[in-house]
Amino acid sequence: MIFVLGATGKVGRALVPALLDAGAAVRALTRDPAKARIDPRADVVQADLETADLPALFDGADRVFVLTQGSRREGAIARAAARAGVTHLVKLSTTGVHFGQTDPITRTHAEAEQAVREAGPAWTILRPGAFMDNRFAWLRTIREENAVYVPEGDPASALVHVRDIAAVATLALTTSGHEGAIYELTGGEALTTEQQVAVLSEATGRTIKYVEEPETAARDRMTRMYGWPAEAVDGFFALKRESAAHEHVVFGTVARLLGGPPRTFPDWARENAAAFTYHYRG
Repeated sequence: MIFVLGATGKVGRALVPALLDAGAAVRALTRDPAKARIDPRADVVQADLETADLPALFDGADRVFVLTQGSRREGAIARAAARAGVTHLVKLSTTGVHFGQTDPITRTHAEAEQAVREAGPAWTILRPGAFMDNRFAWLRTIREENAVYVPEGDPASALVHVRDIAAVATLALTTSGHEGAIYELTGGEALTTEQQVAVLSEATGRTIKYVEEPETAARDRMTRMYGWPAEAVDGFFALKRESAAHEHVVFGTVARLLGGPPRTFPDWARENAAAFTYHYRG
């Protein structure tokens, strides 16, 4: 039995069906089964990790995919899983740990990695770079203004497809030989933000404006348009400042593990083009 935490998140939504297609028995965690869109083949469990009886929650699970959307309780989760007899933990982290970043988001992942390594069961650490799905943050301005606004100096990025992350996680959770491994995961090429917008333009069949703006304007947009709290905005820019020097770095891990090239940003853009054209008034 493989227990997937964060089953409704970006990676979890791809991981649950991938595991099921691989023949695994899957238990998927959600706080609200009525709203969750989880593959019906999975055993859906309702619980809140902040209040649940953790050892009881993991009873019967053999392997656990650890993702708690930034929760600092991953140490407690890892130890509870060990007490329940879990034999393998696969932790989703970030490439920022590989590069020694000290921003709050990366520090949280680094601390959680250490807790997972010390908990007792075998472990595997996955460290993906920036997700292609992060570009869904552009949906509103593309739909309403046919434009993308980015902070000045936004670096080139080797974006990774969540299905490639899920495929590597499936491999680690269903086959042997990944115990004690740390895998850095990126796409196969780094594209500037302007190049990414051009790819989306081609996929959607129209020219999307690319606009760079000062950090002050970008901060205001995040707060005013998207409702981000100040702490989240600060965390985002701290992360961007520290990752700028190496966000372009390409790791060959996906190709090596999966036996073929990683999915590309044009692949992702074609898959999701319809989402960006909805509500467009041009």
